[in-house]
Amino acid sequence: MKKTIFTMAILTSALLADTIYVSNEKDNTISVIDSLTNKVTNTIKVGQRPRGILLSTDYSKLYICASDDDTVQVMDTKTNKILYNLPSGEDPEQFALTPDGRELYVSNEEDGIVTVIDTSNKSVITQIEVGVEPEGMAVSPDGTVAINTTETSNFLHWIDTKTKKIIHNSLVDQRPRHKKKKKT
Repeated sequence: MKKTIFTMAILTSALLADTIYVSNEKDNTISVIDSLTNKVTNTIKVGQRPRGILLSTDYSKLYICASDDDTVQVMDTKTNKILYNLPSGEDPEQFALTPDGRELYVSNEEDGIVTVIDTSNKSVITQIEVGVEPEGMAVSPDGTVAINTTETSNFLHWIDTKTKKIIHNSLVDQRPRHKKKKKT
């Protein structure tokens, strides 16, 4: 049985209206929703099995994990058109951008790796071996550490974003997926 993924990204405009993007894994589409009316305003055909989605730091682009196409698509949020594809490794699941938007960390479930992409020159910087079934990704607010969760291995993998090496592994409970950092 295929997993159903419900992912949303919210775009806030200067007019205080929100645009909500929802990936529809089985339909190979992105739904665009106006949060003021709660109505779907557009349905955009994208790559196969869209999963994780993420807005760029300036909200001008929507990154889309097209898992069955083994790519990350980049969509212009003004035109809702796919601009280009980024190489991502096999079966991209989730991803996270560094705060400056220059690097995209992608979890690749089938390969057991994290792919690091240079978003400016649209190329793979490196691939980092992690545990079995990598899923969630996050980057620290200061951009120094990326964190990956592996569902089967039950680990958080702490990656130094400068060296692109794992600096620590934290064993957690079964099937970790997402993580959020609380400011203290």
